[in-house]
Amino acid sequence: MIWFLTTIQQGLLFAATIFFIGCVTWRTLIAPDVAASLEDGRFRLGHTQSLVVRWARRSCAALILAWNMRLLVQVIAFRDPFAPIWDDISLLLFQTVWGRIWMLQGVVIALIASTLTWGLPTGNESGEPPPMQVTPAWVLLSGLTIALTSTLAMSGHAMGADSWRWIAVSADVLHTLSAGIWMGSLAVIIGASRQGPKRTASDTQAFGAQIQRFSTLALRAGLAVVLMGVVLTWTHLSSPSDLWMTGYGRVLSSKVIVVTLIFGLGFWNWRKGVPISESESGMRMIQRRGSWELMLAAGVIFLTAILVHSVKP
Repeated sequence: MIWFLTTIQQGLLFAATIFFIGCVTWRTLIAPDVAASLEDGRFRLGHTQSLVVRWARRSCAALILAWNMRLLVQVIAFRDPFAPIWDDISLLLFQTVWGRIWMLQGVVIALIASTLTWGLPTGNESGEPPPMQVTPAWVLLSGLTIALTSTLAMSGHAMGADSWRWIAVSADVLHTLSAGIWMGSLAVIIGASRQGPKRTASDTQAFGAQIQRFSTLALRAGLAVVLMGVVLTWTHLSSPSDLWMTGYGRVLSSKVIVVTLIFGLGFWNWRKGVPISESESGMRMIQRRGSWELMLAAGVIFLTAILVHSVKP
């Protein structure tokens, strides 16, 4: 029961975090450049921008749910049947490092929710989309995203590293941020391209411009995912044989295999799809293969959710 609840909670937490990072990445690193490169880019991306704000808010709602579930799972796992439940909760929150980090994470999520609710313009009185410049609210959300991923790292295996602890924590933060920039922003672009009014030639051109900007970010983020993953593996395993001799290692090996498949699909898309991304056929090709990448990424999130509450070798 606890294993199942913890896996669901961690899976929801990681999925919401990755997608939220993708929303912030799209709005701060992709949309401004694309809008500047296109004629009337602000209007071409207006529908996607409204979707991104809505999706970011839904991701935040999922984060709030996962955050509350985290405390519930901890209380169930460490419940003393002979003590009042408030004593158990008080012990967890105020007398453990986990509790202090959990409360800090709650503050970060509350700030994210406040900024998303009151800090983002939705357009002017004429219904025109807001400008695509990076506003102070999005700068704040970028900083809060880093803070959120830091709290995830500080409540995970990285904090339990026997040596080089803060290197492990930093690597974990970069690992999660890079995964969100890569897969989260891809989910935003693919998801937005499948919604809205009937596509026109200008919509296809806007899609291609987003993919070309994304491909540059994805290359760097993918490299960071691999490098930080190697660092984390080095800190979590005692020897290479742990990868097949222990339960933790076998789950990690499965994750590496799935990530390798994602890299293969991404490389295929980059070689075949990106050069023709502004055509209708190229758009359909990228949508199809990108959807495969995202389905595999969901598998990686599931394996990660298992990994973070598995016993290290």
